[in-house]
Amino acid sequence: MDDQNRYEEVPQKENKFLKALKSFGLFVKNVWLNFIESFKYNNCKLAALLTAVPGVFLGFFLIFHSQVVKVISFDMPGNNHYVFGFDFTSIVLFVLMLFGILNIFGSAALSSKKNLGSVIRLTITSSVIVIAGVLYLVSVFVYINGCTSGALSPEGGFELDVNFIISIISVIISMLSVMAGCVLAFINYDRTYEKVDR
Repeated sequence: MDDQNRYEEVPQKENKFLKALKSFGLFVKNVWLNFIESFKYNNCKLAALLTAVPGVFLGFFLIFHSQVVKVISFDMPGNNHYVFGFDFTSIVLFVLMLFGILNIFGSAALSSKKNLGSVIRLTITSSVIVIAGVLYLVSVFVYINGCTSGALSPEGGFELDVNFIISIISVIISMLSVMAGCVLAFINYDRTYEKVDR
């Protein structure tokens, strides 16, 4: 009888790490599915996300923008005020960052209220982002053109590096994103919304 008991299968202990990993995978799957489903119930959610992009996107790439702003200068010997008498790139970048952050709050209001007032406020702040983005890009491209044509000659020379490329791309994406978000917001806002006094 003892020999028989010796060969009986002992149940293996469940691996706690695999169990936790499985639970986490299930959690991520459910969160992702709920996130996708939420777009069906809130048709302004995509517009809100698109208009929030500049605040997040420009902030994440601030290190690249700061390197670009540090390099750009129109005040150098032999410049003869090439196109601009002064460098406004840093001011415009500040405006981009400020209104990008305001857009995050505006997009939260749009996502929750979905009314015309939040769409209009978001459109105003988004317009400032687009204008500031255009001025920033003009300044950067004028500087690049001036350096490559020889009209501007920075002390250490000029090199179109990854900072310029990422800064330009992130500003363009931010501008396109807010424009698309505003168009979607005007299409999808709640036309039956009524403010209730409490």
